[in-house]
Amino acid sequence: MNSKILNKIKILIISVTMGAVLTSLISCSPLGLNSKKTADNEGNKVKVEGEGYSSPEKAVEAYVKYLKEENLEGAMSTFAVESYADNFDMKAYYEYIQSYTAFITNGGQMTSGFYFDSDMSRDMNIESRRAYIFGGIQKQMMQIIEHNSPDKRIVENINQQIRFDDEDVSAESVMNFLSTNPMLESIVIGDFLTLEDFNLPNTQVIDKALEDKEKIWGSDVEEVAVELNIAHEDYKLLMLCVCYDDKWYLAEFGNPIGQNYGVTYISMGMVPEEEFSR
Repeated sequence: MNSKILNKIKILIISVTMGAVLTSLISCSPLGLNSKKTADNEGNKVKVEGEGYSSPEKAVEAYVKYLKEENLEGAMSTFAVESYADNFDMKAYYEYIQSYTAFITNGGQMTSGFYFDSDMSRDMNIESRRAYIFGGIQKQMMQIIEHNSPDKRIVENINQQIRFDDEDVSAESVMNFLSTNPMLESIVIGDFLTLEDFNLPNTQVIDKALEDKEKIWGSDVEEVAVELNIAHEDYKLLMLCVCYDDKWYLAEFGNPIGQNYGVTYISMGMVPEEEFSR
């Protein structure tokens, strides 16, 4: 065979092979090319929040339903996200807390929001809000796992970061703890509760807290408390809800009822029943 023809065949084979490799790399890219869409077919950004609900109780019911289905995206959609970012009064917030810190959970966000008027600042506030919601759901699941775990050494040391050699704890015992199934599919929703059900000595503190939230969030706010049973264990779920455009959304984990009882922060509103009898 002519050497020129042979060289052309070799070049053709190499070209086809390289094309196949590049196609494979593109279609299986680890850089997120096949990740979930953040925009629709017209280029509009996909909203995180859903369509909202007719009452605060309906919003909480939907959240619990999504937890039971282990649907993280659905659970997050019950929260005000874009509406929250667009209506948040940052000046009112700082007048309320009388301090500034940029990198801790503030007012339903993971970090202090940006105020300058641009698409990027709004997007960053929305992403901060998303991070707060994800973190809250994670902490609620951790509360259930803590409550169900027989290894109290792990539970006691969760927030203390005690070295393994200081306690009878090992990496294996931590993995056993983390593999505890929260059994979300077993959730049974019970009665919605009122302030009177908690026998609080001073509800004026709660009224003031809600009033402050309404100034900061720019709309009506209501606390919600509901009884849950998860894997035959009783809990109270405490949440704050906000109304935008006549639709109710979840706004914040926990509420002033739990704060007045002094329930643990890690619960983020998912409170074992015995916390209320201490």
